[in-house]
This record gives sequence, structure tokens and C-alpha cells, in this order.
Amino acid sequence: MSNESKPQEWFYLQDETWNGPFKTSGLKELVKKGAVGPNTLLRLGVAGAPIKAHQIKSLFPNYQGEEQAVTSSIKNKGIPNILALIAGRILIVYILGSLISISILFISKKNVPRISLADGIASIEKEMVLIPAGRFMMGDWGDREVTLTKPYYMGKYEVTQEQWESVMGNNPSSRTKGDKLPVTDVSWKDCQEFIKKLNANTKGGYRLPYEGEWEYACRAGTTTAYSVGDSLTKADANIDGDSTKAVGSYKPNAFGLYDMHGNVWEWCEDWRDDYPKGAVTDPKGPGTGTYRVLRGGSFVDYESLARSSGRNHNSPTNRDDGTPAFRRDLIGFRLVRTADLKAAFVPPARKQDPTVVMPATVNLLVSPFNETKAKEVRKEVAKSLQKEVEDKADLGKRVKLDLVLIPAGKFLMGSPNEKQHDVTLTKPFYIGKYEVTQEQYESVMGSNPSSTKGAKLPVTNVSWEDCQEFVKKLNASTKGGYRLPTEAEWEFACRAGTTTAYSFKDSLAKSDANIDGDSIKTVGSYTANAFGLYDLHGNVWEWCEDWYGDYPAGAVTDPKGPEIGTYRVLRGGSFSNYELLARSSTRNYLAPSYRDFNFGFRLARAP
Repeated sequence: MSNESKPQEWFYLQDETWNGPFKTSGLKELVKKGAVGPNTLLRLGVAGAPIKAHQIKSLFPNYQGEEQAVTSSIKNKGIPNILALIAGRILIVYILGSLISISILFISKKNVPRISLADGIASIEKEMVLIPAGRFMMGDWGDREVTLTKPYYMGKYEVTQEQWESVMGNNPSSRTKGDKLPVTDVSWKDCQEFIKKLNANTKGGYRLPYEGEWEYACRAGTTTAYSVGDSLTKADANIDGDSTKAVGSYKPNAFGLYDMHGNVWEWCEDWRDDYPKGAVTDPKGPGTGTYRVLRGGSFVDYESLARSSGRNHNSPTNRDDGTPAFRRDLIGFRLVRTADLKAAFVPPARKQDPTVVMPATVNLLVSPFNETKAKEVRKEVAKSLQKEVEDKADLGKRVKLDLVLIPAGKFLMGSPNEKQHDVTLTKPFYIGKYEVTQEQYESVMGSNPSSTKGAKLPVTNVSWEDCQEFVKKLNASTKGGYRLPTEAEWEFACRAGTTTAYSFKDSLAKSDANIDGDSIKTVGSYTANAFGLYDLHGNVWEWCEDWYGDYPAGAVTDPKGPEIGTYRVLRGGSFSNYELLARSSTRNYLAPSYRDFNFGFRLARAP
């Protein structure tokens, strides 16, 4: 290498006698001190030692080369052998007699990724929003019924340039650069390469959304042309403009997703074709085709192209919009991640027990009813059972568990968008006044899995199986009878006599419940419902006892869900969700072993 090509700073670490494995401790120390950086050439001499890719990766995590050994047996003495491109850095090997000299040349500061691979992955994982399974009318005329049987996570934002660069080591966006701007100039195949590398460095499950998933997530419960209504203005989305804008610059939809209208067209997984006739379940488009689907419109388009149902298509190798102007900066994408990698299974409904004996109607609470009626009947039931309306159970270590008596009752379960059906609960039950707290969980289990700590905060990061272990230990140390509530018990307790979307009214504000926030809050921080129960809307998703399955047709008595299944039910929404997911009727479901930062539970118990 000539003197003209040498950077100004040189560092030497040479050992001509060392024959052991290649060590990076000296290099790491220089990097840590900042001595090795942009425009720095570093030489490390090692005599006869094998150098492998995993050792290089320990210092430079963005290195994507194959596993390989480099020894003094290389014959091309004095000729540089370029082995790999490490996120803008070139690794060059020289042979100097019996000495291998490794040169790492940092080309320029602008070629160094804005954020590390680990930080990029962390930002992607943090920004995934859980979208529940559901049914909606798809297309311009709303005449195609689509059922999605599996929940999934979707990116809150379009993939940004810094996220792309952290994974791929480059930034293809041609016209407008910016860390928080959506990445552009990407083809469908480019997206697949990004996903392949992302999945290789994570637990996997990332992909592009299917077109049905994209529109369902975009609509977020609406049937209008846009998720904000039947018209879209420049105040609502980045349309009819000059350039991309930072992701999240406009208000989100009811699922908490940003920029579903405008900014950049977003690739979907599907091949493009006409919609099939009739209702469909979990559609994935045709098996083959010429074009892949794009959705959402872009910053240069007028509102009509940014409709929830608006469709576009392009060759999977194209990075432009297909127009004569060849605008490469109009196309980007957002990610989806599988919520549970197991195959979906919707089991048959459980047959009802024909031997159920109905109690006296005087103690049967029939919805709708008000708080006064609820208090009156609860007192009557407590008296007949010789129990208290509210009970305090001793968990030991001076920790108490507050329980509230819920009378037997009858109500209309579900929402107009689902199978609404009459449910009769023939037996009264106790249910937790609050979600199980961290001090309660720790007093029984001896540990606290929650990521955000606090004695009176709800316990989180618990799976359905973890809840069963808690219940097992609690019953062993008490008189027993504790369990998770059935899904029907949970909704009856949540509604507390109401027939509205929420136990308060038909809308839910941040002053009513811990929704659309940043963290869990102390249990009981908001107003209780008519039964005196707290936080049934928001704070944390609450596990129920049931396997998930379709609601049965017709009226049911004491339903307990299917006898077998793949997923367990969660209810109530969480602090990270918008109001739509916190409705009294909203259902979520995941594998019983699944844990998450916003999953908790409350207990039920026989009187």
C-alpha cells in the first residue's frame, strides 16, 4: 500500500512468535478508547494463526462474511485479498513472509452505520403492535368478507433508514436522507433480503404483511374510505406533497399504527390478482404472478390513492413506482411478525352441561342493570351464602388479596361485529378487585418476572402456564378454590350491567383507564366499575382460563370454552394499546407458554 493511500493515524499490534488462536482483546481496547475509528488504518500481525469470521464478528457485529480461515499458506504474497465488506469497512489480508498482516481500513465516517445492529433490532422489536384476529369487509365496496384467525404484530411505523442500515449496512434511499425517514428505493426482493438477515439475528418470524392483514390493520375497525373518515386532508397524512416525512408525524389510527395513509407505498407479501368471490379466511393471494402488491399511497399522491382499500402493484425487482418519472423514493415497507409460530387451530365449542340447575331468579342479575341494583343483589347473595361482599384473603408475609363477590347473572356477550349471544352464569363467584400485583406474586412464587418493578404494580411477563403454577402454589397454601376466570365470567364482571362498548360508556379516554401510554400503573389508579372492580380496561392484558375458539351459535349456560385448543384467551387490553383493544368484548389469544411485557392476570375463586 503506497504512502498516498495511508490514513494519518497508524496503530501496530504485532507478535511474530505467538501461535495461539487469534485474539481481539487488544483491538477491543483500542476501539473502546476511541483510538480506532473512521479514517484509521490498524495493522495486527499474527504468525501462522488461523483467523475466522466469528472472531472478527466479536469485534465488528455487522460483519456478514462466511466462516473461513486465513493462514500463511496463501500464495499471493504482497497481493491484497479482499475478504469481506464490513458495513463500509474493508478487511484486507497481506502476506509478509511468514507473517500475516491484517489491515482494517475504515473508509469514511459516513459509511459507519448510524446505529448498531443490536440497537436497530431493539428499535424494531419495541415498535411492534399486537393486532388481534378479526373479521372485516375488504375492498372498495366492502363486499368481501375476510376472517383473520391469527393475531400478529405489525410495525407501528414504516421501516426507517437507520433501521435498514443497521441490518443491511447501507442506505439505498436516494433523494432524501434521514435517520427517522422511511427507507425508500427498495424492491420487494430487497425487503426479503432485509427480512432474511433480520430473522437470522433474532428469534425470527418477521415478514411482509399479507394484503388482508394490511387492510385490516389500516382500517382498525372502520368501514369508511380512510381510517379517519370518508375524506383525507394534508393535516391527516403526508399526501400531495414534496418529500417523505419522519415516521409518526401524523396521528395514528385506532390500532396505534402511523402513516398507513401516504408517506410511502408499502410492499405486501402477496402476488397481485383479482379478489376471489365470496368470503375468505386468512387470504394470502395467488400462488404465482407477475406483480407484487403495494398499499397505502405515498407523499406525492392525492387522497384517492391513499384509501384503506387502494391497491397498487409492481414487479418484485423494481425499486420505483413504475411511472415514466421513475420515482424511486416513493416505495418502502413495514414489517409484520408472527405472534405465535404454531399452526392455528380453532376447536369446536364445548357441549353445555345439561344437568345445570338454575338458581332462584331473585338472585339472578339480568343485564342491563345499574350500580344500585348490583349492590342490592350482591348483598342478598352474600347473605344467602353467609359470605362477605368483599373478602380479603391472606397470602402470607402481610400480603392480602382483595376479592369481590359477583352474583349469578345473564347478559349479552360479544360485539355486533362478532357472534353476540346470550350467556347465563348460574353460579356466583369471587373475582380479584385488582390485577395480581408484583408483591402478591412474589409472596407466593418467591420471584418477580416483571420488567418494570413496583410492589403495587401488576405483575407482568407471565404466561398462562405461569399463572397455573401460581394458582397451584396458592391453592396448596390456602383453603383452595382459586383459578383464572372463564372468558364469560370476565366479560360479565367487566360489563357490570352495561351494554356499551366499555363499562363506562361507548368511548374510553386516557382519564378512564391506562391506555395509549408508556408503562403499567399502580392497580386501582382509575375509577372502578359498578361491581367495584378496577383496571378491567387497559393496564395489562389478563389471561382467562379458556382455550380460544369461535363463539357457539345460540344461548349458552356457564360456558367454559372448547375442551382442547392451541391458544388461551386474554382480555382487557393494556397500557400500550388504544381504546379499541380495551373494549369489554375484545378478545385476544396466544400460546399458553407466551410471555410479554403487558401480560398479567387477575384471580377468580369459588365462594
